[in-house]
Amino acid sequence: MQTGLAPIYNEDTEVLILGSAPSVQSLKKQQYYGNKGNLFWQIIFTALQVADPKSYEKRLQLLLDHHIGLWDVFQNFERTGSMDHRFTKYQFNDFHTMLENSAIKTIIANGKTAYHEIMAQQLFPKQTVYHCLSTSGANNSRMQQRQNEWEQVLNKIITTYFGKEDWIKAAAFYLRYQVFVLEQQIAPYLEFNEQTKTSSNYFVSFKQKEPIATIRYDTYDKQTICPDRFCVSKKLRKQGVGANLLKTLEQKARKQGYKYSLLTAEEHAILFYQKNDYYIDSKAFLEDGISCVKMKKIL
Repeated sequence: MQTGLAPIYNEDTEVLILGSAPSVQSLKKQQYYGNKGNLFWQIIFTALQVADPKSYEKRLQLLLDHHIGLWDVFQNFERTGSMDHRFTKYQFNDFHTMLENSAIKTIIANGKTAYHEIMAQQLFPKQTVYHCLSTSGANNSRMQQRQNEWEQVLNKIITTYFGKEDWIKAAAFYLRYQVFVLEQQIAPYLEFNEQTKTSSNYFVSFKQKEPIATIRYDTYDKQTICPDRFCVSKKLRKQGVGANLLKTLEQKARKQGYKYSLLTAEEHAILFYQKNDYYIDSKAFLEDGISCVKMKKIL
């Protein structure tokens, strides 16, 4: 039997695009979507609104920079030619290690065969699965429909970035200004006094290029993480965006050996944190003129 390509992903990967198996040309080149008739790269980079770097290695890196990974449903297979309906034998890839070592929340099936097997085998019960028209040459007569499908799916996806680079901090500050200064009327000099050390890191979730949620990643002590300046864009509240970002932060904290999460919660947000397993750990106090409590969670 033929063997497919190794997966492309890292610990920050949130979206996994799955085909059925590499084409004959892709196997010869040892490159994903190596058949010139397959317009995968053109479709994806057009949808992401970025230029195609042409170099295969740079293409892969650009996908990883957008938190997108690649693999196929079948690990080993027998097939005549490259068409999906010509599989005669196949074995599935084992996705457990990948899921344990990444942040994958979304699966995009590239074509009907991949989607059918994903759903029939229940390969991703905890992830959101989308189906898009295959990027193979067989569908090049439906280019506009196919491009629209991929763009609609990719536009739904929320990606989260972590770090202290200027662009991440700028996005976090932009959203904090919208929420804390304009909505809650906190004075800018109070909101941005940044008791933050220069070493502070930030999580920022984006929908396309728009920041929609952010949280600062600070430490309280060697065992305790201290999330701070947590906010979600007004139009995306009560849609699970904030809960998902908080879980992402907690997962990172666990991996780094922290045992507790301690944060300051405004009174109107207490119920939200309780639903996420936090408990009240102080009496009420005022912060920036707003009534708050300390809340804690065992990680």
